[in-house]
Amino acid sequence: MANQNSFTETTKALVSNVNVALESLVKINESMTTKSSSVTIEGETIDPITGDTSTYKYSIPSYNYAISKMNTVSSAMDQFINGEGVVVLNDGTYREVKTTPLAQSPISIKNVSTPTKFYTKSNWFFEDLIFPQTYVQFDLKNKISDESDRIFIKRIIFDNFDDTETQWFKDNIASKTFTYPELMTLYANNFKKYWEDEQLVDLPLFNTDFEGVFSILERKIITGENWYYLDTINYGENTDDDTVKNLELKKGDQIRYNDNTLFQVEEIVITEKRVKLIPMLGLANPVIGDSFSIYSPPFNEKIADVAVGYNECNTLFIKGVNDNYNITSGDWGDSISYYTNDLTYEDTTQVFENYYFRNVVDYGAEMQGRIKDRYIPAFNGSIPDAPILISEQFEVSQVNTQINSSLDTEAIKSTQTQIESTKTIINSLKNTIAQQKSELVELTDPASRADLQSKINANTISLSKQTIEYQSLVRSLATVAYENDAVINNPKYRVRGFFDIPNPKTLTNDPDEIAQQIIQFDISYRYLRLDGTGNPLNIYSYADPSTGQKVTGTYTDWVISPSPIKKKVYDSSMGVYTWVDEEIADGTEVNINQVDVALTKGEQVEIRIRSISEAGWPINSLKSEWSNAVVIGFPSNLQGTDQIINILSDSQAEETAIKLDETLNAAGVTTHIDDSVPNPNAAEGTYFKHQSKFLGFDYSSDVDITTGIAATQSTVDLQTFLDTIGTKVYITVADPSALGTPKTVILSTLLQNLMTNPIYNAL
Repeated sequence: MANQNSFTETTKALVSNVNVALESLVKINESMTTKSSSVTIEGETIDPITGDTSTYKYSIPSYNYAISKMNTVSSAMDQFINGEGVVVLNDGTYREVKTTPLAQSPISIKNVSTPTKFYTKSNWFFEDLIFPQTYVQFDLKNKISDESDRIFIKRIIFDNFDDTETQWFKDNIASKTFTYPELMTLYANNFKKYWEDEQLVDLPLFNTDFEGVFSILERKIITGENWYYLDTINYGENTDDDTVKNLELKKGDQIRYNDNTLFQVEEIVITEKRVKLIPMLGLANPVIGDSFSIYSPPFNEKIADVAVGYNECNTLFIKGVNDNYNITSGDWGDSISYYTNDLTYEDTTQVFENYYFRNVVDYGAEMQGRIKDRYIPAFNGSIPDAPILISEQFEVSQVNTQINSSLDTEAIKSTQTQIESTKTIINSLKNTIAQQKSELVELTDPASRADLQSKINANTISLSKQTIEYQSLVRSLATVAYENDAVINNPKYRVRGFFDIPNPKTLTNDPDEIAQQIIQFDISYRYLRLDGTGNPLNIYSYADPSTGQKVTGTYTDWVISPSPIKKKVYDSSMGVYTWVDEEIADGTEVNINQVDVALTKGEQVEIRIRSISEAGWPINSLKSEWSNAVVIGFPSNLQGTDQIINILSDSQAEETAIKLDETLNAAGVTTHIDDSVPNPNAAEGTYFKHQSKFLGFDYSSDVDITTGIAATQSTVDLQTFLDTIGTKVYITVADPSALGTPKTVILSTLLQNLMTNPIYNAL
C-alpha cells in the first residue's frame, strides 16, 4: 500500500483521475459524432486514499446508434398502433398486435327474452360436398385491407332448370355488369327464379413464398457503417420439391434474424456478398456465426377461393370485412357473373363439365336433387290406404282390333252371306242331280228318259255357274284379306278399367302439412278355374349352399305387376318438383290407377291392389295392405267377336279347297267322277263308274279275213258302237216260244228281250 500522506501520491492520484474524467468526456463527445455503433472507454484510476490502481473498460452506444434504435422502436410502435405489428411468443408462433382496452370480466347476461319466432337465412353448402372440391379464385389485392382475412359474399344462383334458361343467363347476365339492385330488377321484370346465398369466406392460409438462409461470416465497420459478410446471397421459391436457389438478394429485400428481428437490405455488394441493413423491427444485434433468412411479407396476395358446382349460373357480389370491429362495407360491389360449365381447368382447355363427369364425386348434387324432389323419408311417412275395388269398374275388351281396322266388316259379312247362299244352292243342285241320275237309270220310257236327262243337263250347267260364282266370291274375300294385310289371328282380350285413388295422408293432423301422395300401385292377380278354385300350387326344391340341406318352396300363383309411377314436373314458382294429378280422360296417357290383365275364353281372374306412397320412395316406399279382391270372368257376349277373323280364316281355307278342285279338274278327275250313275239293280250305294257314251272305243271296219287288216279305223264312244253293231249283227238262238226251234234274230233285239222278257231272262 502506498503512503497515503504523501503529497506527491495524492497529486498523482488526482491528476490520474482528472485525466480519466477528461478521457471520458472526450469519448462521450466522440459518441455524439461517430458513425460507429459504440465508443469504448478504457483506462486506469488511482485510489487517492489507498493509492491502489485499477483498470476499466466499457462501451457506450453512439448517438447515431441510439437514434437508429429509437427509430426502430418508433417504427415498431407505429406498426403496433396501426394494428400491423407482429410479436413472437414463447412457443415460437407469431401474433398480430392489436390495441385492446384494459381487461375486465364481462357483466352477467340477464333478462334475455324467450324466442317466439324463427327466421331463415340462406345456406347454399352443396359445393362443400364435392370431391375434389372445385372453386374459382378472385384476386382482391388492393381491393380489401391487407389485414383482412375474410370477405363477405352474396351469391345469386339463377334457376337454370333447362337449356333455354341457361342460354338466357349467358346472353343477358354473364356478359354484363350490374349493381345488386339492377340485377334484382332485371330478374323481377323477366319473372326469373333464383336463390340468394350469403356467406363469410376465409381467405386461404398464407404460404411462405421464398426460402433461403444466409450465414453471417464476418462483421465490419466500413466508413462508419456496419456491413455483414454472408456465405451466399442466393435463395429460391418455396416449393414441394427441393428449392432451386436461383434468386439473389437485392436492395429492398427483407431478411429476418432470430425469428424476432426484421431488417431491410439498404445496400449490397454482390461480388463480396456483403450487405448493409436497416433495422425494421426488433432490437436483436446480429453476431458472427448466426444467420439471416429470407422474409416473405404476409400480405403480398389476397386471393379468395369460392366453391362452385356443376351447371350453376352464378352472380357474386363481394364486401370486405373490418376484422377489428366485425363490420362490412355499406354497399355491394359490381356483379361478377359466370356459368360454371364454361370454366376451364387451370391452364388447360378442358371445360368444367367434362372434368366434373370424369373426376368429381358430387354428394351435394344428390342432396340438392332430393331437396328439389321434396324427398320424404319413410321414417317420416304414413302408411297409405288401400283402394276399394268394385267388379263393375272393370270389363273385358278385345285389344287387337286395330290389326284389321282397315277392313270393311259390313262388306265382308255381306260377301260371306252370298258365299253361304251360293254354297246352299250348289249343295241343293248336287243333291238334285244325284236324285235325278238315280231316277234316270230306272226309267224305261225313252221319252221320259230324254226329258229327265235334259233336266240333269240343265242342273249341271247351273251347278257349274254357281260353282264359278262361289269361287269368285271366295277369291274376292281372300283378296280383301290380302290387300288390307289382315292378320288371321285369335283375338286378344284384357280386363281393363280404372279404380279410385285413395286420399293422400299426412304424418300429423296439421292442415298445413304437405300431404304424402300415392304415386304407384302393385296390381296382383291370379287365374281361377270356372268353379272359382285356384290352380294347384307347384312345389320346387333347391339345396342350401351353406348347409347342403334340401329346401322346399311352394310357388305362388299370384302375379304382381307394378303400375306406372306418377309423374313429377318442375314448379318454377316454388323451385321444386311436384306430383301431377292423373288425367284419366286423356287417352294418350297411361295412368297409375288403370288395370290391364290378360284373359282368354274359359278363364276368370282374381285381382287385388295395394297403394305405394312417395314416403321413402324409391328406396323404401311405404305400402298399404292388399285391397279387397274382385273376380272377373269372361263374358258370354264376347264369344262372337271373332266373326270377321273366322270369316277370313274360312275364306282362306275355301280358297285352298278351290285351288285343289281346279287342279283335279284340270287333270280330268272331276269329269271322271261326275260320269258315275247309280246302279238300280244292285245294293243301295253302288254305282256305275262310267256311262258307255263317255267311254272311247277304237272301231275297225272292212277287216280282211286273210290278213286281219282293217280298211278303216275310228274312235267312237262305246254306246254308239253298241248301237251300231247291234243293228248289224244277227245271231241264231233257240226260240223259247217255239219249243227250242232255232231262230235267227238281230243282236240288239236279242239283248233287249233279255232285259225285258222273263222267258228270255230264264235262258
